[in-house]
Amino acid sequence: MFEDVDEGHLDGETPVHYYYNREERLSKAPDIVKKYYSGELKPFRGFQALYKNKSNLSILIALIFFVGFTWVYTGINNSRNYAKIDNIIYELQAFSYGEEVYASIKVSSKVPVSNPSPATVEYFFINNDKQLIQKETQSILFTGEEEYLKTKTTDYDIMRVDVIISCNGKEKELSTIIRH
Repeated sequence: MFEDVDEGHLDGETPVHYYYNREERLSKAPDIVKKYYSGELKPFRGFQALYKNKSNLSILIALIFFVGFTWVYTGINNSRNYAKIDNIIYELQAFSYGEEVYASIKVSSKVPVSNPSPATVEYFFINNDKQLIQKETQSILFTGEEEYLKTKTTDYDIMRVDVIISCNGKEKELSTIIRH
């Protein structure tokens, strides 16, 4: 198709012609290339590529260690701001703005709720010395629509908000660190 196209050189110069000789090229190649072309070397495929090679094995071990550490860290982390009771999801958020600490609980459900569920929420505001500064109680009748329970208090070096939610005879504890 393009055999008659004359390109690859400047006008007035003779074109450069490349000769391809496979045997000559392979004779000058490294041993690993020679073994690959002769069929002696077969690369590892799939999961074997992760553990058959020493360098890949070290990367795999480091990856397993990192994922395990992350999993353990999230398991022992003090910030547990999510709970689910009878398909009702409770999410705690708290932040500081000015001289006030605001805490809110988002109450929602991904599945329709057939009967209203009463819930009692107890807020505990904790300071740096792990002392209880203030306690507050709120109630809600969850009907299936997304709702928020909100409260605020004066910032007395409050570092954490703990919440105990009681709904249908079950209790869950939520905790979050104040974002300043």
